[in-house]
Amino acid sequence: MAVSAVGTLALVACGGGGVSSTTAGGPTGAPDSAAVLRVTASAPTRNLDPYLQTSYGGWGYITPVFDRLTVVDGDGALQPALAESWEFAPDGSYLELKLRTDVTFHDGAPFDAAAVAANIERGKSLEGSTVTAALSDITGVDIVDDHTVRLLLVPGTGVELPGVFTTNVGMMVSPKAIESGMDLRNDPGASGSGAYLVSEYIPEESLSLTRADGANWDPESGKVQAIEFETISDASTRMNGIKTGATDLTWVSSANEVVEAQGLGRSGAFAVDEVRFRNVLGLYMRAQGDLTKPEVRQAVATAIDPDAISALFSGTCTPSRQLYPAGSWSVDDSYEYPYTYDVEKARSLVEAAGGAEIALTFASGTNTEKTANVVQSLLDDAGITAELNPVPNVQNEPRYIAGDFQSMVANSFSPKVDPAETANTFVTGPYDLSNGNAAIKELTDRAADPSLADEERAPLYQQIWDLTLEEAMFVPICNQTNAAVSTDKVTGVDDMPWADLGIFDVRHIGMTE
Repeated sequence: MAVSAVGTLALVACGGGGVSSTTAGGPTGAPDSAAVLRVTASAPTRNLDPYLQTSYGGWGYITPVFDRLTVVDGDGALQPALAESWEFAPDGSYLELKLRTDVTFHDGAPFDAAAVAANIERGKSLEGSTVTAALSDITGVDIVDDHTVRLLLVPGTGVELPGVFTTNVGMMVSPKAIESGMDLRNDPGASGSGAYLVSEYIPEESLSLTRADGANWDPESGKVQAIEFETISDASTRMNGIKTGATDLTWVSSANEVVEAQGLGRSGAFAVDEVRFRNVLGLYMRAQGDLTKPEVRQAVATAIDPDAISALFSGTCTPSRQLYPAGSWSVDDSYEYPYTYDVEKARSLVEAAGGAEIALTFASGTNTEKTANVVQSLLDDAGITAELNPVPNVQNEPRYIAGDFQSMVANSFSPKVDPAETANTFVTGPYDLSNGNAAIKELTDRAADPSLADEERAPLYQQIWDLTLEEAMFVPICNQTNAAVSTDKVTGVDDMPWADLGIFDVRHIGMTE
């Protein structure tokens, strides 16, 4: 994926939507319910089972087929879907969901509390399930009535679940299909409740959807007769598809193609919607070798110039020194990053440490390769010897998590819907950006208490982010740009969820005549 070299699951933060700009006017014709929407994307879809998705690149293909308990809007804000409302117990012992009463799966099974219980059990027990960890805080399910369900929680956990349910974790499958043991990987049949059914599927190549008969419970879904997805990894080929009329909608994030898209938008020939990624391009570090010394990590952080990296991307990577975007409820927008670019200060720190040598790992052939070269040059200016360590794209993240690499240039830091999940993944979890700091661990445990309101949790997370960045185990640099390019007949692109992750949710996209 051009967006990220990481296979970990990620999602946007609640609040503080990505910066968006549209460089051409929107469509003006009458809606065309008989239209066929042709979409090309960089990430492949390896199977169609919600609980067997191995990366978030596959989610967008199945959102029109399987409805979710909750969703996010184009600004990243949490919204109801199959669950009309949710509330934690005063003591945090359970999460209660109030469910819609007007939803039926296409195979005739009702969507109700029993269906939710069956899906959670399936997610926990299905062989190869990729959502087991996401559901691990749920110890049991109580059916209060047909449309009220309580998810029993491990004490002090589960606060992130409403946000997690906006992903494939919250996609609901018909209990009839679950009971039959139906294999959803290549043909989900009538097992979903979304506006579309699968008509043809070639794994990792293409997917064709056709609108289901009858009105969908969501009046904004099902605006076109059919959706045809095609996986095309090369960005220039996707752009050519738009220019030749073979494609209606695609996305690009590499600097060259974003600049080209901007030109097409200015010409008025196409609609171009630019969104700043939530993913943060930055430098991960581990306390290995010279990086065990705090002053060396601080020197590295101080030696990196975000403007130099932005210039590398022709200005399409906006400098960012926070973990969450401005406006998010868990951050203090007045925060000042402690290690602003200062090459002289960096040199002084290196001299005080008696010199410094590090190895810069990056995924070869991705947009982090040139970034790593610029970082190497910046560190050299500060007296830090940096050796480049290119590795295959599929190896850099898992091997970094395993502790094989001292540092890594990557754009995989992705703030999630709830900051508790972000902290569990990046701060105290496998990336260990807290560096074992006991104060950070204590704060993350307190902030994850579901009995606390968000306004009580917010100052705790502000401390967590501040202390984490002070550890200098991660240097945030900039947010890249994702540009959606479409013909003048496509509607709804400027409010599309997940665009700031480099993926897509097209269930509300339409076309005009």
